[in-house]
Formats: sequence, C-alpha cells, structure tokens
Amino acid sequence: MVPVRDYRTFCCFSILFDKINFELEATMLQFETEASGVYEALHKVKRTGWVNRGVKNPESVKEHTVALLELLREITHLLTEQEMDGLAEMLEVHDWPEAIDGDPVILELNPELREKLLAEKFESEKSAMECICAPLSNGNAYMDFWLRMELSDDAAAELGRQLDKYQAVEKALWYEQEHGIEMFQDFLGYALNFINHPVLLNRIEVLKQRCCNSV
Repeated sequence: MVPVRDYRTFCCFSILFDKINFELEATMLQFETEASGVYEALHKVKRTGWVNRGVKNPESVKEHTVALLELLREITHLLTEQEMDGLAEMLEVHDWPEAIDGDPVILELNPELREKLLAEKFESEKSAMECICAPLSNGNAYMDFWLRMELSDDAAAELGRQLDKYQAVEKALWYEQEHGIEMFQDFLGYALNFINHPVLLNRIEVLKQRCCNSV
C-alpha cells in the first residue's frame, strides 16, 4: 500500500504535470494557428548539420522545434519556476527567422571571431523576425520572446539556449545509430562548450553510455 503522504505527493505532482502539459499544448496551438505560414516554411528548411553529413530525410527546423518542446515536457518536473517562465514560448519562436534566412551554422569557437559572426547573424535574423511578426496580431509578443532568448541572461533564456544545443546531440546519436554516420562525438564536443545545466549534463551521461553500449 502506498503511504498517504506519498500518495498525496504523487497526486499533486500528477495534477501539476497535467497542467503544464495543457499549457504547453495551448501555447503550441496558439502559435501555430496565427503563424501557420511560418511553420510551413520551417518544415521545408532542413537542418544544416544533418544535410552536411549526408543524412537521408534530415530533420527540419519545424521538427527540431517540436523535439525541443517534447524534451521540455520530459524535464519539466526537474526545473524551477524561474527556468520555466516563458521557456516554451521562447522555444516556439527561437528559429522563426530561419523561415526567411535558412539555417546558418556557426561553429567558430574563437571568441572574437565567434562574436563577430554571431552579431552579423543576429542582425540578419532580427530583420527577418521583424518582417515575420509585422502582420501578426501578437507580433510584438513573439518578437519579445525571440529577443529574450537571444539576449537575456535570465534562467529560462539561458536554459533555452542550452536545450537548443543539447537536442542536436541527442539527435546526432540517433542518426549515428540509425544510419551508421559517425557524428555523435563531434556534436557532443561542440555542445559541451555551452552546456552546464545539471539536468542536461545528466542526460548527456546517459547518451554517452548508450553510445558505448552500441559499439
């Protein structure tokens, strides 16, 4: 028999988890209803990292966004309120400019060169985002979420940027195991320059073990 205290805790957690899932679904529905054209375009844009490695039927930018939101669902119970604040919304819009600009990849790690390239990318994507948001009734809010993920150092924005890097590592392992194209270690080595959140580091350890077990 489950102790009463544990059962109450379980019930409270289940209710909270259901509420968060409902809120995430509502967010996705609202965004996709108003910005359906953006998502149609993003579904046609294939992620550059996979294209460059010859992956057949590579993940699209839209599929990447969906994967990020699924990942968020998996780890929600491990995050703080501050880390969850606006995170789903930021993940939804963070790649919208790629509907116009495509999926540019910056792998440069030299601080000076990277800063210059990122600044150029930011200005280009900001212009694209302004163009996308202008006709939308909630365009200003979407723009604010995009700018926050790009520029803010708050807990949710920082985690969003790390999730973005982590999801590629997870997908790289899947492609390596499914298609036999070695890429996991390359993506992992790059991502570890930017990931320090304990939840994601723990998941990376699991991925590394899965990689070793598949050899």
